[in-house]
Amino acid sequence: MRLWIVLATKSAWSRRGPLALVVSAIAVAIFLVLAVAQLRQDARTSFSSAVSGVDLIVGARGSPTELMLYSIFNLGKPLRNISFDQLDNITKIDSVSWAVPLQLGDSYRGFPVVGTTPLFFSKTGGKNGLGFSQGQAFSHVFDAVLGADLAKRLGHKVGDSIALTHGRNDGLAQDHADRPFRITGVLRKTGTPTDNAVLISLAGFEAIHIGWEFGSKPRQTETLRLDQIDPMRLQPSQITAVLVGLQSRTQVFSARRSIEGLDGGKLMAILPGVTLDELWQIMGTLENILRFTAWLVVISALFGITATLLISISARRRELAIFRALGAQPAQLSFLVVIESVFICTIGLLLGWTLLQITVLGVDDWIRNQFGVFMTPRLPDAEGWWAIGSMLGLSTLAGLIPAWRAFRYSVHDGLHPPVV
Repeated sequence: MRLWIVLATKSAWSRRGPLALVVSAIAVAIFLVLAVAQLRQDARTSFSSAVSGVDLIVGARGSPTELMLYSIFNLGKPLRNISFDQLDNITKIDSVSWAVPLQLGDSYRGFPVVGTTPLFFSKTGGKNGLGFSQGQAFSHVFDAVLGADLAKRLGHKVGDSIALTHGRNDGLAQDHADRPFRITGVLRKTGTPTDNAVLISLAGFEAIHIGWEFGSKPRQTETLRLDQIDPMRLQPSQITAVLVGLQSRTQVFSARRSIEGLDGGKLMAILPGVTLDELWQIMGTLENILRFTAWLVVISALFGITATLLISISARRRELAIFRALGAQPAQLSFLVVIESVFICTIGLLLGWTLLQITVLGVDDWIRNQFGVFMTPRLPDAEGWWAIGSMLGLSTLAGLIPAWRAFRYSVHDGLHPPVV
C-alpha cells in the first residue's frame, strides 16, 4: 500500500504542470463551498449574539425585519420614530424588567452613533453585560464610549476628542465639530455590531442637534453652556427603538400585546429570535443558489480531474505496461490511478481551505463593518466537513473511469501501442 502511494505521489509530481491547474480548480471549488458554509454559520452566530438577553424590540409599526436590522445591526434606516413618552409607559408594564432606548441617525467617520442610557452596558451583550477594556461608561452630556474594533481601527483611546457627523454620509463632513465629545471608555470585543459603534447619552444626542431644524444646520451656531441651558431641551421628544427585557420569558406574548396596545396601536414589539428565523427563511433561497453554484464549480473541477487522468493514461501506456511486466496486477494499477485522483483532490482541499482563512483575515473588518457579521479563521464546521468528505468521495469516483481504462490495458498493448 505504502509503495503505491509513493509511486502515485511521484507520478503526479512528474506531471505537476498540468495537474497544478486541476489543483487550482479544486481549490477554488472548495473555497466557494466552505466560504458559503462559514459565512452562513458566522452570520447566524453573530446575529444571535447581537440580540442576546433582549426579549423584545419595540419600534414604530412596520416591517419586523427592518426594525431589527436598523436597531440592532445598524443596517438601513428607520422610516418613523416613536414618542419618548412611550418609554415610561413601557417600563410601567408589570412584566417588563428593563427598557433601554436607542436613538440613531448620526455617524462618526462612517460608523454609527447610538444614543442610549448607561443601562445599555449592563443589560445587553449577554448575561454579564458589556465590559470595558478602558475607562468607564459616559456620565456627562458630551461623553462617548467606543466599540473595540472602532477604537482599534481609528487609534482612539480614553481622553481623545471626536466630532460627530450629522446623518450617515461618508464621514468627512463633521457637522457637529462645534460640539465635540470626549471618549470616556472603550468596550471589550463582543463580536457584535456594538464593536463598531459610538455610544453617547440621549442628552448628548439632543445637545448636538439644538438649533437644527428639518435636518438643516443652523446658520449661526448656538453657544451651548450646559450650566445655563434648560434641561428639558436635552430630553428627546422621539427615539428610534427600545430594547426590552422581561421578568420571565414566559410573559413574552402578554407583554407584546400590552406594548402594542400603547399609543393607539402605533407601536410594534417583535421577538428577536422569531424575526431572525424569518430572516433566514428569506435568505434561504439565496443560500441555496450560492450552494448550487459552488457545487457546480466542484463538479466541473472533478470533471477536470477525470479528463486530465484520462489523457495521462493514454500517454502512460508504456509506463503501465512496464508495471504489469514487473508483476503488478491490473487492480493495483487501477488503485494507483484512484490514489492519484484522491491525492490531487486532497492538495486542492488544503489549498482551498488555506486560501479561505487568508481571505477571512483580509476581509473580516470589511464584512463586520458592512454587514455586522463577525468572521474568524477556524476549522470547518459540520457542514464544511461534510462538504470535504463529499469531495473526497467524488474524487474517488472521478478516478474510477481512468482507473478502468488502466485496468483494461494489457502488457502487449502497452509495449506495442496501436499505430494510428
